[in-house]
Amino acid sequence: MKFIADAMLGKLAKRMRILGFDVFFDPALNDNEIIRLSLEQDRVILTRDKALSARPLATKHLFIKSEQVAEQLEQVCSSFHLTTAPFTRCSKCNEPIIFIAKREILDLVPQHVSENNTVFYQCPKCCRIYWAGTHVINMERQKSKYPAT
Repeated sequence: MKFIADAMLGKLAKRMRILGFDVFFDPALNDNEIIRLSLEQDRVILTRDKALSARPLATKHLFIKSEQVAEQLEQVCSSFHLTTAPFTRCSKCNEPIIFIAKREILDLVPQHVSENNTVFYQCPKCCRIYWAGTHVINMERQKSKYPAT
């Protein structure tokens, strides 16, 4: 399942990407562009905008009730019965990340990171490097709230 989030849901989009969901997000898009992309790419619109959710062509949408990102995420996961695949997408640009050999990232990450980690991933689009740091441990603690694959 693919999603597109409106400008009010940037934190939700990032959190969903971290959990492995395909979420298109560009805060510069207007309502017409969001609807067009939703229809062209078969994406569910995630919105807190009542006017957008009421538009006739925005039939595939979920109106997000809460302002709290954890509650928003819980609403999306329960509404669509989603299972997660954490840490498989770039949180910045939404691309699937790929394994990269440690020797290839030595000059790209701080020394303490390369010394304390063995597995690394990279986004093929923006080249961002990922590893299991403390943010991953914190997300793993929260994972019990959401179904896993």
